Amino acid sequence: MGKWLQNVKIETSYAKEGEFVSGTNTQLVDLFIENGKVSKIQNHKQVEDGYEKIDGRKYLLLPGIREMHCHFDKTKLGTNWQPITPANSIIERFTKEIPELNTLELPLSERMKHLIDREMQHGVSFFRSHIDVHPKVGQKFLQQTIEALKAYQEKFAYQLVAFPQHGMLLSNAYKDVQTALANGADLIGGVDPTVLDKNTEKSLYYTFDLATKFNVPIDIHVHERAEEGKKTFYELLKLTKESNWQNKVTVSHAFGLNDFRGDERKEFFQELADQQISIISSVPLDGVIPPLEELRRYGVDVSLGCDNVYDSWSPFGDGNILEKLNRYAEIFGITTQDGLTDCMELVTGKKTVGENLWLKEGDEATFILADSSCSAEFVARKSTVCTSYYKGNAVFSL
Repeated sequence: MGKWLQNVKIETSYAKEGEFVSGTNTQLVDLFIENGKVSKIQNHKQVEDGYEKIDGRKYLLLPGIREMHCHFDKTKLGTNWQPITPANSIIERFTKEIPELNTLELPLSERMKHLIDREMQHGVSFFRSHIDVHPKVGQKFLQQTIEALKAYQEKFAYQLVAFPQHGMLLSNAYKDVQTALANGADLIGGVDPTVLDKNTEKSLYYTFDLATKFNVPIDIHVHERAEEGKKTFYELLKLTKESNWQNKVTVSHAFGLNDFRGDERKEFFQELADQQISIISSVPLDGVIPPLEELRRYGVDVSLGCDNVYDSWSPFGDGNILEKLNRYAEIFGITTQDGLTDCMELVTGKKTVGENLWLKEGDEATFILADSSCSAEFVARKSTVCTSYYKGNAVFSL
């Protein structure tokens, strides 16, 4: 049975005063939703046809929000406060992490629920979560995550990344990752093949070997800097070309892109765009954030994720991806109407103002309603998400 979502506002174009972009033009529309899709979009008007009518109260219609980098299995949300324990290296940190998680008073499923519920309040209808898979935990975290996700069928979409947190080579994780890809993981991950695994070529060879065997994308953590970071990036580029894995490789964090200079920087950034290698950032405040706006100007796809939300790595994080979006705009000095509007693509994958409406008849009915006049205000003022729809059903509402 279909239903009408009426009286919602959608942006159609930019308003200008001479060359100055002063706002966006909007129109009120009605959406007819059936079978999880928008089957009709029309100008707002009274309709008498017997179908359910939902008043959108002139809220702004925006695409569903995507959380592109989180860790369902690591969060401590819902447990009693604990400061993070000291660690002098990434190895010491992840060595301490597993026993810390194993002694928490809440199981993974409950902690994960706290994170999901927080994120859904901010309009998230898609999650990409990295899940530890290596000899220290085997498939335990992955299987617990998959079981917990059964409670969220038809609530949101998701991807799970088989993540050898302790190093593909360092922890001898190849077989565990292979098993994970055969049993529910959607992508293959990795971490710092040069610094952690000490063998860039072999580590990334294993990663691409599994990716191509299982025909899955790659999303790899790269924190490395200077020449070590460059070595990893050049090997990633080489293997992407050799494997024809364009549009299937993502680098999370990518701090080392700061260390490319001059002509090398121009050439490498263009290569990233040409090979459709994307970047995901958690918008860190410690000065290591890569030059994301410069990368976007080259045509590199950039997305955002919360990453740590109160875990063994950080006491911070609240599961609000829209806070990350706002921080991004402030860090990069984005203050114009069109610049702020363009930022929405970072968390939705869609341009909310362009030549055509971002929502078309036949599209999946996944979107949010926000108490905002336009996308730019939504980004700059962190407007409230009033309702979130996934495949035509309201999955969060104030």
